[in-house]
Amino acid sequence: MDGYQARTQKKKQAIIEAARELFTRRGVSDVSVYDIAENSGVSHVSIYNYFGSKENLAVAALASYFDQVIAAQEEILERNLPFNEKFTRLMNYKYTKIKEATNPFFSSPAIEDEALQKVIREAAYKKAVPVYKRFIELGKKEGAIPQDIPTETILDYILHVMSILESKEYLQSSEEHKKGILHLVLYGLMGGSREEAGE
Repeated sequence: MDGYQARTQKKKQAIIEAARELFTRRGVSDVSVYDIAENSGVSHVSIYNYFGSKENLAVAALASYFDQVIAAQEEILERNLPFNEKFTRLMNYKYTKIKEATNPFFSSPAIEDEALQKVIREAAYKKAVPVYKRFIELGKKEGAIPQDIPTETILDYILHVMSILESKEYLQSSEEHKKGILHLVLYGLMGGSREEAGE
């Protein structure tokens, strides 16, 4: 990487970090490209040159966060553990990330912002679907998920559940409610007891 490329990459990273901080604190709708430019020390013209639009930048700003989440989920799938335990760990990890969403990482104005939620859904699903499919096939291979249920049917079920977990009503609900939904997902899909699921 030459000096120009290194400087360009540094500018892009500064823009992404500033955008992510502002979007998760205020939402997409309330943040302008000029706000991002001021916080990143980069001109608004450069932001448009690099990303084309605020919406494209919002996707890029959240992509690195989802990359970390997906990498952690893939690491769990790679472990030498029974499938039921992997599933329990995945759900517990999801719950940890949901708790983050109700803490400073996503402020109340950000949770209420429909534009940000749309970006989150699109970015999360695009990155998560391959992991979910792999998870389903692994469960079928190990006999934990019935072979006669089509993978696409199970994927549709998981995506519908994820839409509940990412809704502002769920994010702002009590801890007991959040845990209850996750337990229903876990034991409803596995069809067994908590002891069988490794909890």
